[in-house]
Amino acid sequence: MAVKREEIEIEGIPIILERKNIKNLYLRIKPDGTVKVSSPMRLSDDAINEFVLSRMDWIKDTRAKNLENPPKPKVKYKDGETHYIWGKPYTLQLISNENAKKAFYAADDNIIYLPVPKRSNIKQREKLLFELYREEMKKNLSYFLDKCTYFVGKEPKEVKIRNMKNWGNCRKDKRVTLNLKLAKKPPVCTEYVLIHELCHLIEFNHGPRFKALMDNFCPNWREIKKLLNEENNFE
Repeated sequence: MAVKREEIEIEGIPIILERKNIKNLYLRIKPDGTVKVSSPMRLSDDAINEFVLSRMDWIKDTRAKNLENPPKPKVKYKDGETHYIWGKPYTLQLISNENAKKAFYAADDNIIYLPVPKRSNIKQREKLLFELYREEMKKNLSYFLDKCTYFVGKEPKEVKIRNMKNWGNCRKDKRVTLNLKLAKKPPVCTEYVLIHELCHLIEFNHGPRFKALMDNFCPNWREIKKLLNEENNFE
């Protein structure tokens, strides 16, 4: 498809204009705030300006939101990246060590060591780091369970650690599952999630009675929930 590309400016906003063999006008704003307009090849400049101006309020609002919350760089699990263990930042360092089969970290040096083959891919490196999180959760599970069951007065039948989309869940058979990525977050986040799931052993839904239980056993749970979901700090 033939494309004529030029840069224009309307009300002080730079716009990338691409004229193509298409029938309609299209406008989109990229995550970095770039405004892009695709136009039929022979459409007049006046028609394009009118189209953009008719959407100017939306353009300005969307650009402002995007620029306030720039897109996060894609995690590649490479040297120098910052990753978190129990809410504390660590620098990732890839190493070639045949004797080390698992990721490990040095708390004093704030370094996570990832033993990987020379041609490792992102999935392989992610798996090693996630296994470190799994081990951290398992190693500290008894501490969290003792503390949270004391508060709630209920014990689960079983607790599993796995990688999943939500932070935790509780089945009606009293089996609780916790997300291994909780090991990234400050410990209070794991306590909140575990108390949340233990409260489901008393009240299975999220109605007023459930919220009252949370208020009783974890009075600042709303603030902790916000901390748990802060992607910028702990992802």
